[in-house]
Amino acid sequence: WGILGTADIATKFCHGATFAPSSVVVAVGSRSLDKAKAFVEAHAPGATAYDSYDAVLADPQVEAIYIPLPTALRKEWVLKAARAKKHVDCEKPLGHTFQDAVDCIQACRDAGVQWMDNTMLMHHPRQAEMKELLQRGELGRIKHVVSSFSLPCGNWEEWASSNIRMNAKTEPLGCLGDLGWYCTRITLWAYDWELPQDVSCHFLELTDDGVPVTAHALLRYSDGRSATFDCSFKCSLRQWAEVVGEKRTMTWDDLCIPQSLEATKYTVAEATIAERGITFPKIFSEDHHCAACVQHGRLIENLSTIIRSGQLDETWAEKSLLTQRVVIACYTSGNVGGSWVRPSDVGGQ
Repeated sequence: WGILGTADIATKFCHGATFAPSSVVVAVGSRSLDKAKAFVEAHAPGATAYDSYDAVLADPQVEAIYIPLPTALRKEWVLKAARAKKHVDCEKPLGHTFQDAVDCIQACRDAGVQWMDNTMLMHHPRQAEMKELLQRGELGRIKHVVSSFSLPCGNWEEWASSNIRMNAKTEPLGCLGDLGWYCTRITLWAYDWELPQDVSCHFLELTDDGVPVTAHALLRYSDGRSATFDCSFKCSLRQWAEVVGEKRTMTWDDLCIPQSLEATKYTVAEATIAERGITFPKIFSEDHHCAACVQHGRLIENLSTIIRSGQLDETWAEKSLLTQRVVIACYTSGNVGGSWVRPSDVGGQ
């Protein structure tokens, strides 16, 4: 593996690689050789430090590239990585527009390299277990999906004034692209990758240069089905989701990052109305405990396995495009005061 940049999130990738038996970080590039050397010494011993991203792409040892660069730079380096015939793991969102995502993924297709976005939660075995439960119909027909992801960092003066997530030039989608991406992904996952008919999003807080800091969205599906989510850089740390069926609900309170590496869980519950409505007791509540997993390591291993097989998996590109399409539709709606926007009308093919 080669890494473009020495962002904090890249240290997590290096940690994950130690849990992926068929993977090793062999090259790290930075605009500063000193930074690259310091990163390698601390997080990727034995890797080669380079003073440019191009040098990483030129390294014949590198088969795959992790791109943790700011959103403003991702498309440029995905295209370059694809031209260099390197497989790609890219941070999200995939660009400022839907067309950016289309261009990135088409470049990988044309080059015959595997594409994957770095949405780690998709690789935790809990996701597969929960999906199986949904497909068995244990909740009844799915009617609604609710999710939230927030961090309090925007309340910290230094973070708010210096972090790229609050800068329109580097991360114009703000909390919507950084946090709302996960809420969007889990909604699509719950609805078997069906696009909502239309979306309405409101930006409740913005930076001075228009970056969303707090956003609330409503996604409308056919036949009375729906989803809502909120995301913010100015609320306490919350990351939870609920899938609501006509009979039961399924909830988990560590949507994106597990609370523990030892175990995770989710809860299926059903409530009723007691006599005279004096109480609304739960008549069924079951915690499902799942096996331990370092999900950021599992993503690297899964991608490496696909690469080794020589059989590219197009479903990861399709999931990325669907997520980007809905996020951009929400962003478009937020910029016009919450007007309804059809994701299917978002530009790009």
